[in-house]
Amino acid sequence: MRIARKLNADYEIIRRFIAVLGGGMIELSGNKLARPGFFIMAHNFISEYIEGRLFKKEELLIKALEDLGFPTDNGAISFIRSAQQKSSEAAEHLIVAAKQWQAGDENARMDVGWAASEYTSTFRQHLERLKTLIFPLLEQNLTIEDEHKIAEGFNTIIFEGDMQDTPNKYEKMIEMLEEELYDWR
Repeated sequence: MRIARKLNADYEIIRRFIAVLGGGMIELSGNKLARPGFFIMAHNFISEYIEGRLFKKEELLIKALEDLGFPTDNGAISFIRSAQQKSSEAAEHLIVAAKQWQAGDENARMDVGWAASEYTSTFRQHLERLKTLIFPLLEQNLTIEDEHKIAEGFNTIIFEGDMQDTPNKYEKMIEMLEEELYDWR
């Protein structure tokens, strides 16, 4: 399916991010070198790339499902919206706790770990559900014209984002997170 292929690059970047965030979460529990700035930068990635780009693309998938007659209050659409909401809440908890930790509240360090765990777990489930439920539903029900329309929408989102960001900005953010995580070890 063309839509799944179009999103594949996004998902590879996000999987890499989730891996580094999970690594940070693991190091946080027993490593005094861990710092809140790592998690603040991770939240920037979440806010800009995942919520700012990927969720916009997922809105196109939701619209396609709605147009196909799928209910909005349960099933595929509610799965997407629920995962988006849960991950956004975990991301918000992450940034609040990281800023508290940065301000000197050592107890907030545990909250950062919990929020990072919640975020990575939720997002892994979200990606798996897209792969095993949403994409097959779309593949079975969309016409070629519908797929082209969605692909054009993806391209518009990419173009708008690229106009605002430097090339490879998000890959560089992940590299910086990976380097910091490596320094902790």
